[in-house]
Amino acid sequence: MTDVSKQTAPDTVRPSFDLPRSRHSLFAGAMAAGLGFSLLPAVAHAATSPDTATTIFTIARTAERLAVTFYTHGVRNADALGLGDAQLDYFKAALIEEQLHELFFASAGGDVLTSTFSFPHGHQTFHDLPTFIATQQQLEGVFDSAFIAAVYEFAVMGRSDLARTAAQIAMIESEHRVLGRAVLADSMQADYDPADNWTYAPQTIATVGAAPGVVQSAGYLSPTQGNSFTYKQVYQPNADGSNGGTVLVHGLELNAIATKVLYQSGPFVATSGGGGGGMATPELGSGELLATGLVPIAGLMLYRRHKTARATRDASTDRGQETGDAAL
Repeated sequence: MTDVSKQTAPDTVRPSFDLPRSRHSLFAGAMAAGLGFSLLPAVAHAATSPDTATTIFTIARTAERLAVTFYTHGVRNADALGLGDAQLDYFKAALIEEQLHELFFASAGGDVLTSTFSFPHGHQTFHDLPTFIATQQQLEGVFDSAFIAAVYEFAVMGRSDLARTAAQIAMIESEHRVLGRAVLADSMQADYDPADNWTYAPQTIATVGAAPGVVQSAGYLSPTQGNSFTYKQVYQPNADGSNGGTVLVHGLELNAIATKVLYQSGPFVATSGGGGGGMATPELGSGELLATGLVPIAGLMLYRRHKTARATRDASTDRGQETGDAAL
């Protein structure tokens, strides 16, 4: 794949090469890029990163604020969306995880470009499940791509530590995407089945600096009267890094889920051995599996979904046999 320079970049990407890296001009320049959601003809990279680490932290922190805002309103409107208890728990966990990501980027020195957002379908987003999931898929798709771009840009900077952290966050964002597809597939639409439908997560933006333009052009950064949603911090983790923390917004009922979200003190990296600090690898399907955090929540959910479906089929078969035996 050929490296992209300002002269050879696609027209939709070229403005990002000219972005000054101040807070104001970064935001304005990225919006001017006006990127759409279609795949770029060829996603390649310059030999040096066009973004500084602080720029990446700032864009990522702003994106996480958008995600927190989105999931907050989704959780608040669970009844209108028709979410079952288990489905609601998935989105509560996603909300806590996005908040922890936002706090991480704040601690790393990230600023914010804005804290007030809009949604392409306004308040309808949180009263119609297909619209809610379609919005989630669009946002998580951009977040996935941005963090993949961040992995590359941090690697170019020689910051393998930051590249690893970006990859760790990208994996969680991808889990959110899969969970959203599974919720809709279970509820009404087989088009989202299978939920895990990508072999490789596509990188649909060339640089992290291009991400605000994508989000702007899709209608998330144009708040108006009647379509204005302001970020509020919903959760503060415990200072000692233990699971659980303080829920800061009334009515979200996050406490029970917060105690089950692992690695709240920051990205975990083993220093030796394996298995999350030398623990023996648990048997698949055991209760120990969830406690260790060795299997992502999306994978666990799909495993449980398969197990439930199998149990239903087995029960149906048993009932059929009993009917046949009774007839005899």
